[in-house]
Amino acid sequence: METTSANRSIRQRPRQAARCAGSKAKPAALGTAAPVTDGFLRHSFTPMYAPAPELPDRSATERDFFKSRSYLGEHYRLELADFHCLPYPYNLLMAERELHRKLRVKDKYRHLKIIGQENCEICLTIVETFDEDFCLYYIPVMPIYELWQNVAHIPCAELLTAVCAYLYAEAGITYYRDEDTYMYYNYEALEDWINDDWGDGENEEYAHEKTALENAKIQGDLIQAKMMESGFRQSLGDRIANFKAVTQFEMDCLKVANTCLQLGKDFPNANLFRHASLCDYEVEDYEDNYVGMHEYISFIGSVDDSLSERLKSMVNDDFNERTRYQEPEVITFFNKPQPGYTNELAYEQKAFALIDDLCTLLHRKP
Repeated sequence: METTSANRSIRQRPRQAARCAGSKAKPAALGTAAPVTDGFLRHSFTPMYAPAPELPDRSATERDFFKSRSYLGEHYRLELADFHCLPYPYNLLMAERELHRKLRVKDKYRHLKIIGQENCEICLTIVETFDEDFCLYYIPVMPIYELWQNVAHIPCAELLTAVCAYLYAEAGITYYRDEDTYMYYNYEALEDWINDDWGDGENEEYAHEKTALENAKIQGDLIQAKMMESGFRQSLGDRIANFKAVTQFEMDCLKVANTCLQLGKDFPNANLFRHASLCDYEVEDYEDNYVGMHEYISFIGSVDDSLSERLKSMVNDDFNERTRYQEPEVITFFNKPQPGYTNELAYEQKAFALIDDLCTLLHRKP
């Protein structure tokens, strides 16, 4: 992944420990001197449990649990075993254990919760998010500006600018030149930092970073203006149809543009932040605050110069003071029948993949 890595100390969600891979070599054949009873080797031992001193009412708990479990099974189309014959509360433990196993799926993290409702009934709840590590999805626009300066690369620049226009106007990704955004604030802080460090401006390094900062502003404004030209974003399909890819870079540009165009067709009016978690979370102090999606997903100037290294250092220092981060999340309550599973995070998953491919392309450049 060419998206910028984050130096993280934010606590991650617990993961199941990976098992050690077994050896593929066949063991040496061994025999016993006389026949022995080996039936216990084929026996499946169920887990042990320590019951709590006090248990909730059996009839109500079993009724609510297995009713909610049936709704969950229908939603995910799971074939579930019958554990009613087991003693209480072991039947609930085994049923929950089976759900944890059957809910596992590639690229998704599903957290099963058993919650109590206001009417004193219990129900099963699934919190679904992405099963991936935390990254900074920062899209650099200065490489696109460089493409615009070369006549031979203008067709590529048009495609990638249109892709960025979609991510900005439709997906809702913030732009570092817009005031009241997290990245705008960081660039202002970066400018103050540079001025404080180098004082009178006679130092060569100060002049270099000051120039880099001014270029980030000027070039960012020009790319944003092109993105927002009337009809530019809507012309992506025609630009793709007229684009002639020869080099590998041009083929990759065309692939990213086609992915973006198809994403817009498959998910009209979709937004990357529509399922953002923690929106109702009450922040008690700054250290308890979370990293918002708009803070780690953004357009920036560049990612491969000394100025961007300062920027990433500032961002990581800020994020390391927070305890959690916002992410796409879907919560489903099984206190009643739910429609069949349709992967509500499909748009976000494909949008993140598009951003990843775009960042990889811009990092490489022609």
